[in-house]
Amino acid sequence: MLDPETKLRLLIHGVKTDLKPLRVGGAGPTGGLGFRINGSVVSAPAIQRFAKNSTFKLEKSGKNYILYENDKKIGKIELPKSEYYSESIDGIQAGKLVALDGYNALVSAVSRKCVYWDQNKKCMFCTIQNGIQNAVVRKNPDQLTMAVKLAYEEDKSRHLTLTTGTLKGEDKGAKVLIDAVRAIKKEVDIDLHVQIEPVGKIWIEKLYESGVDTVGIHVETFDESLRRKIVPGKPSLKDYRRAWSDAVGIFGEWNVSSWLIVGLGENRESVIEGFRGMTDMAVYPFIVPFRPHEGDAFQHIHSEHVFQILKDLAFTVKTEGIKIPEFKAGCPKCNGCSFVSEILR
Repeated sequence: MLDPETKLRLLIHGVKTDLKPLRVGGAGPTGGLGFRINGSVVSAPAIQRFAKNSTFKLEKSGKNYILYENDKKIGKIELPKSEYYSESIDGIQAGKLVALDGYNALVSAVSRKCVYWDQNKKCMFCTIQNGIQNAVVRKNPDQLTMAVKLAYEEDKSRHLTLTTGTLKGEDKGAKVLIDAVRAIKKEVDIDLHVQIEPVGKIWIEKLYESGVDTVGIHVETFDESLRRKIVPGKPSLKDYRRAWSDAVGIFGEWNVSSWLIVGLGENRESVIEGFRGMTDMAVYPFIVPFRPHEGDAFQHIHSEHVFQILKDLAFTVKTEGIKIPEFKAGCPKCNGCSFVSEILR
């Protein structure tokens, strides 16, 4: 695998390349070129302004692309297949129904609408409704299933992540996820991950019963002062801990994950204590440096702060003997946006 520091530099600074990312819109970090190198999967920012000044570059050599940092050769990259993108389903491009991220992670936002955008409480980093006029706003389960089937048949090492904007009602979007999961699992034997806000235990049980393999309930930050700024509409930390406890009881240990975004000026101790707290609960801590999206006025993160967090985490993992098994499906399995696997392995 790449060493954690090199991986983090790639995630923060991006890569100069003429290749175009397969996924440029939707939920989560976008605009990343996905590839595999030396056993690590990377989703490196490629279309953001700051990537043009990166010390990393991809140079073509025959039919291959070689990754360099300045003049130091790191190695040949492997690019994923993506022929299914050009297929059409009821007149819709398959790549608009399910996208490919990292190297073998299929991703789809079943609904691109979110109540927090309407309430002027959107998460600071969220891009789910950007470019919505050119997107499929609500995915039809049957069409989504056909797209997943095409993508999975192209490469059966792939796994699937379904997410949604937060919707009205006590289920917060669980219903649309459950409908999609049932349709997909009926036709495709693929490992499947869903991402949702803290919901009542009954909805977590319904997600499990529908065929979901792993679940992500994303806290984003443990820094209380920062939460009011970056996730103004989201529930309290108490709600997250309750939902994690319910989900671990239903899905089992290490089948529940949570995103933790770093690089926004959060208290460093909050990251380390949050990491410890999640691992104590057998929740996979998926730690990701903040990635500005293309065109975002905010094009800088506190990189030295993030590198210190990496060192603190590596020290914690080593001294406390933290061991986390590999995740079955979803962001922690892909690990393209994070450096956690590189620390753990």
